[in-house]
Amino acid sequence: MIEAVISIELPDVWITKLIGRYNVDVRILDTIPYGEDGCQDLIEMKLNDEKLDEIVEFLEGLPNMDSVTIELVEGRKAIGVIQCTMCFACRDVIESNCFLVSAHTKDMSKVEWTVIASDNQCMKDLIERLGKHGASPEVVKMKKVKEEEMLTENQEKIVRTAYERGYYDFPKRIGVKELADMFEISTATLSEILRRGQRKIIESYFEKK
Repeated sequence: MIEAVISIELPDVWITKLIGRYNVDVRILDTIPYGEDGCQDLIEMKLNDEKLDEIVEFLEGLPNMDSVTIELVEGRKAIGVIQCTMCFACRDVIESNCFLVSAHTKDMSKVEWTVIASDNQCMKDLIERLGKHGASPEVVKMKKVKEEEMLTENQEKIVRTAYERGYYDFPKRIGVKELADMFEISTATLSEILRRGQRKIIESYFEKK
């Protein structure tokens, strides 16, 4: 497995247009195909003095935008889902068999992606696709990912479910026992899986700083 940080220019996509108009920091947490040529993005956004309603209205008015659902979750942080019927960059990731781990804005015109690929050829294919679309991709850094640095499929499923069901909310919307019952495991086992999963996520986060 290979992990790369790629700096790209995306002049005609919603994220670049958004940061060109508003002083916000945007992170793409996950992306999946949407329709024939589009993508659905799970995003996190940090606001400064901007009004969320105004930002949502701006996004809804962009070309190829199908749906925008964003809500404040705490303070000035918002989380939401954006459905766009045309997004060459995200489709490039999917069609090159790579995985977009995260994406965040760097300045008024560039976005940094953290991407994981199974081999060099998949990563090369992604960079070539982005280049053909005029994204001017630049590899900031690249490394091999050790197996122990990755979440197992089971760990990722449990940590993601805990997040989606509100385990990390304050106050919690679901407790350890309820989560353990969902996966038919003991509370001790679930707590250990969450702890190990969280540790790997935190380690990966700080290594990228």
